[in-house]
Amino acid sequence: MEKHFMITVSEDKSCLCGVRFAGYFFSDKQNIKATLFTTAPKPPLLWENEHSLTADIHQQKQLQNIHNQINTSLNNAKQVCTQLGFLPENMNTKLQNRLFSKVSDIIQEGEKGLYDAVIIGRRGLTMIEKMFDESVSEELFQQTFTFPLWLCRSVEPNRKNVLLYVDGSETSYRMADHVGYVLNGDTQHRVTIMIMDKKENAKNILAKTTEHLLGNNFPKNLIDSIILEKGNLAKLILEEAKSKGYAAVALGRSSGEQHILKRIFKGEVCYALFKEIEGAALWVCY
Repeated sequence: MEKHFMITVSEDKSCLCGVRFAGYFFSDKQNIKATLFTTAPKPPLLWENEHSLTADIHQQKQLQNIHNQINTSLNNAKQVCTQLGFLPENMNTKLQNRLFSKVSDIIQEGEKGLYDAVIIGRRGLTMIEKMFDESVSEELFQQTFTFPLWLCRSVEPNRKNVLLYVDGSETSYRMADHVGYVLNGDTQHRVTIMIMDKKENAKNILAKTTEHLLGNNFPKNLIDSIILEKGNLAKLILEEAKSKGYAAVALGRSSGEQHILKRIFKGEVCYALFKEIEGAALWVCY
């Protein structure tokens, strides 16, 4: 089954965490399509008294130089993808002039592109962190966006498997669907379901989560589970991810907040994972 991911690309060719994660994570890339996406910042605006033919030509040259540099970055990222086994005909690049902020443009493209997931690498994470203290267009974030986010702070090529935390919420079951869908046909990864709840509740959550995975044709023999009754959940997830070398930690979160960052990192657990997780990618779904 064909899957299509949007991977954000930075101007810095050393920051290709999203590209490398996808390359290492998928063993069979025959049915994996990727759109490498970035935005071009606008050149400085000209004041009314600055407009002249010379100034306009200079501004256009600035914009062309910006586009040339970014196209070089996109082509470099595409080359890395093909070196990692992606088929050239399944790779697409997209350069867009910036409309809002870089992060909000990524979110808008993720919505309209109907991607199976949006993969953001280390540079993108830095931008998201900075935006905690910045004002962004609230209007853009009135709707809950539908795509899962894969946040890649660092990449370790030999990591495998997905740690899926579920709490019985609809968003966590949507993440279970996403994990099952992404992994169907790729049997190199196991899924470990982690639940923290009373034993009887946990059994019901485990059964329903397993149904979601199996409904996406994920093999039952590749499903494990961990049931916890209490403890520091964020710490336990981080310890489990580190000790077992998971490639990804996946969870679903929901919130009524309008602001994108508050909705992404609702609650202490998700925020702690965003700030502290290393080696594994963090998958977040709504």
